[in-house]
Amino acid sequence: MKEQVQTSIFKRHRNPNLGKVRPYIPGPTSADVSAKYGIPIEKLVKLSSNEAPLGPSPSVREALKKAADSDDLHRYPSSAMPKLRAAAAQAIGLLPEQIVLGAGSSDTWGMIIRAFSRPGDEVLAIEPSMTSYLEAAVLLEREPVEVIVKSPFEVTSQAVLKSVTARTRVVFLSSPNNTTSRLISPETIALIAQGAPDAVIVVDEHYIEATDRYRDVSAVRLIGELDNLLVTRSLSKMYGLAGLRIGYAAGPAEAIATVMSFKPKWNVSIIAEKAALATLAANDHLEANIKMTREGRSYLLAELSKLPVEVVPGAQGGFVLFKPRTRSGDEVTEGLFSRGYMVRGDLVKDHIRVSVGTPAQNQGFVQALASLL
Repeated sequence: MKEQVQTSIFKRHRNPNLGKVRPYIPGPTSADVSAKYGIPIEKLVKLSSNEAPLGPSPSVREALKKAADSDDLHRYPSSAMPKLRAAAAQAIGLLPEQIVLGAGSSDTWGMIIRAFSRPGDEVLAIEPSMTSYLEAAVLLEREPVEVIVKSPFEVTSQAVLKSVTARTRVVFLSSPNNTTSRLISPETIALIAQGAPDAVIVVDEHYIEATDRYRDVSAVRLIGELDNLLVTRSLSKMYGLAGLRIGYAAGPAEAIATVMSFKPKWNVSIIAEKAALATLAANDHLEANIKMTREGRSYLLAELSKLPVEVVPGAQGGFVLFKPRTRSGDEVTEGLFSRGYMVRGDLVKDHIRVSVGTPAQNQGFVQALASLL
């Protein structure tokens, strides 16, 4: 008699939705690249994660030092964090009750899905863009719907609304788009929100400060006009706090009160709170990061126009997406890595995404790319 093979409880009850997920795959770390190519970490130029070229404000480092020496580290953080909610609200012209905090803006996406949809409902997102929106949707037993946008990757209200059905409950829009760097105009966002009145429209703006006129083109200014709009913001990019994980969602007070019910009680640490308060007060440093990013983006666009590459138009994030014409994207990506320049060549077929760095880093990247092409 054949013996029955016993499986562990973990295999028997493993969530079946895990097999349906297209997980977010981060780029290789500096340590990975250093080990593979034999390049010392200190000589690598990381242009793969769209991080602030100047890093965090000196005031953040001072705040972290004080926090490390304080008597608060063994205490639980406040769940509501009223000071930080007030500071975030002031930065974008809203009220504290219109803000819910997360461990990065990505932390709020799952809260929003749980708050405003049920298992089986549809969650819609653009492709190419962040895969994390639909990853969260699938794990929460919602039906993922991709709106596939082809080159030159402009997101239109018609394309989005064509995919909206009676079951659509949440629509994620990334502006500027996480992959393509293209902005979605407030006018387009308004048309989508008005055309899908029974869905919550979530505009993810974690790159918005890098745009040319970020206060004018932000969807935040539509919050008082549209009753189905939420906006998520991050302190990871232009504020330079990617490693501390802090962000928030903003919207009508009624909506935010509902999202708060789905927020983990202590999701933001005391350390992250101190750093966030310091960086939100450091406007000069924010403006310096913004200036360097905008100037660096202009430089990259100008130099790329001289090379045999096809640049995706309308770049407004802290990065540029382009396609080499004379060699495959994989070949060029590999060549850049071997020369110590870390980029992303795995997001859109045959395309390469390069982050804006310091002037010296940008110049070095252009020279390395030119030598490959």
